[in-house]
Amino acid sequence: MSNIKLSQQDEAFLDAMAMLMAPWGWPRPVGRIYAYLLLREEPATLDEIAADLGMSKSNASTAARTLEHCGNARRQGEPGSRRIYYSLPGEFSGPFVEKAALLDRQVRLFSGQRERDIPDAVADRFERISQFYTAMRAAIEGVIADQAGSAMRPAGTDNGADNRARRSATLAR
Repeated sequence: MSNIKLSQQDEAFLDAMAMLMAPWGWPRPVGRIYAYLLLREEPATLDEIAADLGMSKSNASTAARTLEHCGNARRQGEPGSRRIYYSLPGEFSGPFVEKAALLDRQVRLFSGQRERDIPDAVADRFERISQFYTAMRAAIEGVIADQAGSAMRPAGTDNGADNRARRSATLAR
């Protein structure tokens, strides 16, 4: 796909991904580069990204670094060259590991409020949101563990029943 004109379907995919990622705080170029990397078989240089997406190299660099920081892109070098390539990481947990940690920190913050003199309605709210965040964190961690496990299982093996049972147990908590 390097330095070629993207098809209308490719452009529609890039724009749709950019729009879907906007609520996550991703500027449009970040979403478009993420979609572009999803479509590529091989890593892309910043020159290729900029040329193929019609953006400046500095905008491409900033957006690619944002993706790397979020865990949604991987930067790699070429021996003997200063050229930098970007590709998708081998696993897709990316920002979700950080989100799970953030949820855990918020639960600890809410738990610390129990020591204060707060109205019962506020204490109940903190307890309900703590339970919700704890369940969300467990779900995120469960999906990440399932994905890591699936990468280690030989192709054709199905651990679906075990995974469904684990998810049901997580939901019951």
